[in-house]
This record gives sequence, structure tokens and C-alpha cells, in this order.
Amino acid sequence: MNKKILSIIGAVVVAVSAVVGGIIFSGVGTNASGAQMTVSVESPTVEKNNEFKVLVKASSGESMSYVKADLTYNPEKVELVSTSTDLATGANGQIQIIEILPYGETERTYELTFKALEIGATDIRLYNAYIEQYESLDMINVEDNTASLEVLVNKSVSEDARIKEMLIAGVSDMDKRFNPDVYEYSLEVGQSMDMFICSVVPMESGSVVSAPVDLTLYPGENHFEILVTAPAGNTQKYVFHIHRLDHEIESGSGTETQTETEKETGMESETASEQETVLETSETETMIETENSATEPLAEESEVVVE
Repeated sequence: MNKKILSIIGAVVVAVSAVVGGIIFSGVGTNASGAQMTVSVESPTVEKNNEFKVLVKASSGESMSYVKADLTYNPEKVELVSTSTDLATGANGQIQIIEILPYGETERTYELTFKALEIGATDIRLYNAYIEQYESLDMINVEDNTASLEVLVNKSVSEDARIKEMLIAGVSDMDKRFNPDVYEYSLEVGQSMDMFICSVVPMESGSVVSAPVDLTLYPGENHFEILVTAPAGNTQKYVFHIHRLDHEIESGSGTETQTETEKETGMESETASEQETVLETSETETMIETENSATEPLAEESEVVVE
């Protein structure tokens, strides 16, 4: 058998293998048809509390019969508000798009409306996406891709994240010592003060005040951070170094005993074993309870009392 005959036989074998391979692996799919899905945002930046559009686009060189994609986002940064179709469903960080298309569709766009919640960088990721070809029935696995977004301070609302007034149980002259533009304090309280109890009034009524869960005052040095988030989204931190003495402080010396504090402020300290933050809501004063995280939002009212 000469070389020419061997070459012809080899070519036939390769051709048959390709046909068989096409039958065996039909449906696995490649991207040869130009099928793709992308996720994009209308603008790379958005101000806090504003809404923005996210577009998910599916396209193919031939008619599509089926489109499917999953999206994920950070629900602490952005919130899904609405979709252009009920075929896009989800919430709390997950969205799924599934649609069976009529013959002839080579392109499809889905519009999602989000609201920016917190300042900072965030992503919306498209993954686990497929497009089925109408005629060949090939299921094309589309590459993952991501749209990035930066949430900025909203300059149309107040950026004032300062505290207007601050009172601390056991410190009789705190109203005189406190300055909204001074962000760190060193204070002393008497032995009977076993909880960090304070009243906080932010400059802006829409501000959110956060405090640690554990407000226990241990003997010696203690450190607490109060964080104020302005309506615009920017923050300001106030740090308090509280020294709990091993004796009571005489009245008029800058600090008070527990009994004197209760008479003036109407607040009672709780035991160290409870270690909880309580806020009770009224028309002029707001109190909340924080239990499960390192810091918790106290309130969005004009006055906050931390106990």
C-alpha cells in the first residue's frame, strides 16, 4: 500500500471521528457562535441613597431559545428595587434570570434597578450563565463577568456626622467639657459605675449612632468608640477612655457616685453580667437594644441614650 492510499484512508478516519465526536459531544457547547452575556452599570459611580440601573445583555450569532444567568451583589452596599421583567427574580444578594425565547431572538436585555445603601466599592457579578441555540440545541456556557461600582457621599444631604450634645453618667461636668469638634476624651468615674451610660444628640436628626455591644466598665482603663453616620453616608468616630477608680469620687470633683448620677439623669446602671445596650423610644429620646454584633446602630432620631 503506497503513501497516497494511506493518506486517503487517514483523512477518512479523521473525518469520521469528527462526525462521531460532534454527535457524542453535541450540547456541551463552545462560544463559536458568538453567544455571550454581560452585566454593566449605567455609571461607575453613584451617590448614597440614589438609584441606578444595571443592564444584563444576552446575545448570539444565531437565534436563542433559552437564557439563564445568576447574579450576586452585596446587600449591605446596594439593594434591588425593581426589574424590567418578572423573569428576573431574587433579593438579599442573589438574582436569577431565566427565559424561554421565541424563534428569531438573537439579543435580549434585562434592566435591574438598584439603590445605593452604603459608601464604598462594590461589585455585581454574573455567573453560571447559559444560552441555548434554537436550531442546534447547543447549550453555550457563557464566561463569568463583573460590573464594578463606587458608592459616593451624597452631597445633596447633610454630611455633618458630629455629636451635638453628650452626657455620660458619673461625669457631672461632661456638658461643659464636651466639644463637637474634639473626638477623643479621657475621663474618670467612681467605683460604683459598672456600665458606660451616655446620652447622645447628633447634629443631624437623620444621623445613625452606633456603640459597642459590651458597655461594661471594668476596674481600671476602659475604651469605647461611638460612631456617627451622617445622612450623606460619611462617618465620624468619638473615642472615650474611661478610668473606673477603686473608690467613689466626691460630689463636685468632676465625677459623681452612682446614686448622684441617677438623681440627675434618671438612669440606672445594669450589672456587668447583662452586658447589653438598651434604648427606649419616646418623642424626644430614643433607646435601642444591641446584642449580636461588635457594633450596632443606635437610632436615627434626634437624641440617643446608650445604657
